[in-house]
Formats: sequence, C-alpha cells, structure tokens
Amino acid sequence: MPRYRVIIHGRNFRLNLEGRWEKMGFYTPRLADAPDALQAVHTALEEFRQSEKYRALMNGTLNSDDDPPTLCGEDVEEVESETGDGEGAAGLTLYRESDNENGEALQ
Repeated sequence: MPRYRVIIHGRNFRLNLEGRWEKMGFYTPRLADAPDALQAVHTALEEFRQSEKYRALMNGTLNSDDDPPTLCGEDVEEVESETGDGEGAAGLTLYRESDNENGEALQ
C-alpha cells in the first residue's frame, strides 16, 4: 500500500503562551498508509486526533463551543514505503495567527 506524507494544519487554537492567551496555528507532518491521497488525509487526521499530543493541545485550549479549533490536511505527497520507519511522530511548528501574514513561526 502506498505511503503518503500529509501536512496537518491546525488553526484557531486559543492557547496561553508566555502568559497571554493568543490564537495560534500549527503545522505538523504525519505519515499515512492508504490506497490514495484522499484516504491518506483522512487517516492522518484521525490518527493525529487520537494522539497524546493532540489531546494535550486540546486540554490547553480556551475555545468556546461556537468557535472550535480546526484541522485540515495539506500538501499530500506520496513517499517511499520505508519513510519514517522507526521514527517517532514529529512535533508541532506553532505560529501566531496574527503574525501569519509575515511568515513568523515559533519553534
């Protein structure tokens, strides 16, 4: 089965960073084995939603029910089937959504 790299883009996460509540976004790459790119996005998103990293992120958000955070899959690319074997999941590259036009990311 083909393997795909999917960039997950999270938006509208209201997080407390450096003592201030700010609207944050993030990017994180994930790998998914799937028959096609569309199914790979679905698989990557579902696996990320089940991860400890996502649960911790959601526990730290201060979003209201009518303004939830969102996730989408972007930049889907088929990769070699061995890509990522034995590696842990990648971290999150956070950015302030107000700074997004400037391309400034937090590491």
